[in-house]
Amino acid sequence: MSPLTRRQALALGTGTVATSVVGCLGTIQGDNDSSEDIDGTGELGDPADSVEVRVTSSPYPQFMPRIVHITVGGTVTWYNEDGRHDVTAYHPDTHGPRRIPKSATPWSSQRLRLEGHTFERIFDVEGVYDYADTQHVCTSHEVTGGIGRVVVGWPDPAGETALQDPQPALPSRVQTGLEEFNEETISVLENGPKSPS
Repeated sequence: MSPLTRRQALALGTGTVATSVVGCLGTIQGDNDSSEDIDGTGELGDPADSVEVRVTSSPYPQFMPRIVHITVGGTVTWYNEDGRHDVTAYHPDTHGPRRIPKSATPWSSQRLRLEGHTFERIFDVEGVYDYADTQHVCTSHEVTGGIGRVVVGWPDPAGETALQDPQPALPSRVQTGLEEFNEETISVLENGPKSPS
C-alpha cells in the first residue's frame, strides 16, 4: 500500500468532518434538491468541481486518469508522482494543432521536476480540451502515452474541435489515443447528463 499523500489526508479529514455534521443534522435534502448540489466523481459523465490528475513515468509517461470531466469554472490539478513532465494544451501557440475550444486560452505549465510538484488550471469555457506532456527523456512523453483530455460542462459534440478526427500532423500513436478518447467522449456527451435518482 502506498503512503497517504497530503491531499488524500486532507480529503479524508474533510470527509470525516462532513460525515459527522451530516450525522448530527440528518440527511441533507430539501425543496431545492438538484444534481448541481452534489459534486461528481470527475469521471466522464459525472462532472466534478475539482479533480486531480496524477502524472507519472511508471510504467511509461502518462496522465491518470486520462480523461476527466469537470463543471464550467471547475479546477484540474496535475500532481507529479515521479519523473519530469509538463502539461501543455494542443494549440499552435503552445504545441501542435489546436484541440481546445476556439474561445479558450491555451496553456503550458512549467516543468514538473519533483514528486509533489503541481500545476493547477481553472476552466471557465465549456468544451473539450486535449493536452500533452511535451517532455523528451530518451523519447517523447507525448508519443509514449502522455496525452490527456479535460471535458468541461456538457458541450455539443458537433461543435468541438477536439472531437474531430485527429490532425495528420500528430504522431500516429497520439492519433490512435485521441480516436479512443473521441469514442468514449462523444457517446457520453450525446447521452447527456444522468437524471438524478
